[in-house]
Amino acid sequence: MDKYNVGIVGLGWPGERHAEGVQGSGLGDLYAACDINEERREKFTAKYSPEKVFVSYDEMLADPGLDAVIVSLPNALHFPGTLKALQASKHVLCEKPPTLNAGQMRQLHAEAEQRGLIYFFGRQMRFSGAVQAARKAVAERRLGDIYFAKTMWVRSRGTPGGVDGWFTDRSRAGGGALIDLGVHAIDAAWYLMGNPKPRTVSAQTYQKFPQLVKAAVFDVEDSACGMIRFENGASVLFEVSWSANLTDDIPIGRLGTRELFSTTLFGPKGSIRVVDTLQLHPSVKIPPLSLFEDKDGELVDSELPFAPVRHEFVSQMQNFLRAIRGDEAALNSSVQAVLLMEMLDAIYKSSLTGREVSLSYL
Repeated sequence: MDKYNVGIVGLGWPGERHAEGVQGSGLGDLYAACDINEERREKFTAKYSPEKVFVSYDEMLADPGLDAVIVSLPNALHFPGTLKALQASKHVLCEKPPTLNAGQMRQLHAEAEQRGLIYFFGRQMRFSGAVQAARKAVAERRLGDIYFAKTMWVRSRGTPGGVDGWFTDRSRAGGGALIDLGVHAIDAAWYLMGNPKPRTVSAQTYQKFPQLVKAAVFDVEDSACGMIRFENGASVLFEVSWSANLTDDIPIGRLGTRELFSTTLFGPKGSIRVVDTLQLHPSVKIPPLSLFEDKDGELVDSELPFAPVRHEFVSQMQNFLRAIRGDEAALNSSVQAVLLMEMLDAIYKSSLTGREVSLSYL
């Protein structure tokens, strides 16, 4: 079976994880790598040995041997980087957030559809063993119809500095904690619920702790909360924060401050909770997957075994490349990316206007 030639633009930490995904997939070759920063290029090349190395993204895209591109650039470059790749007839996996707003993502969706290309947005957490087991239990209606979910990724002290401080610069990041952590938290609940169509959003964003980091620009939110209602009648309550005065119901995270990434789904037959234990301090003992079921009117703990996934980026890359080949259904898509960005846009609009916001669709 021929392997796909994959190129990566942006060779920082996420780019390295994607390189490991390509090399571990068994379906792709690390054909090309591109970054304008010489130090990152040299470090990446020494570690992963791509076949070709580029300074110019346009030159990489012009290479006739290239099949697919991973866009692993700062947020503001996701849209132009993805658009260029699609226009060069390359399949694309882009890091989160897909774009800075839904309008940009609609344009990318139209481009991918018109050219018959596969588009993924980076959501490797969908591929974890715990999430896949929870999704299977929901799909098998073990909980009944999901009517409510709670999801959070909260930190007490965790505002990122980022490269050149771009995480706190709206013009380059598109937003703050919501764009950085909220994408993961909201998508976790939404995916586990079966990706129902969002209907309305009521939310609020806050900026309360800019003094905790040194940044030339800090014009984004450091926390957000709200509710999303879906067309099927279900709803999700979300909470995200880079920095907040969290109480002791939130455990200690891996960096020594309070942190929790947790998603819980509720149905008439039971509930299920998924916790990203990688974010927890080793001393904290919370299971990654918990199931609670109604047994003759009593709520009891139940077993839900799952197979751990060694490298979620590998599983994500395998699904991406198999979807290109037509051998496997894609776990995400440009349509889902549009709806996700619609939700994020609506959250910001609701906070700005102080009103509930209705969503539009493709």
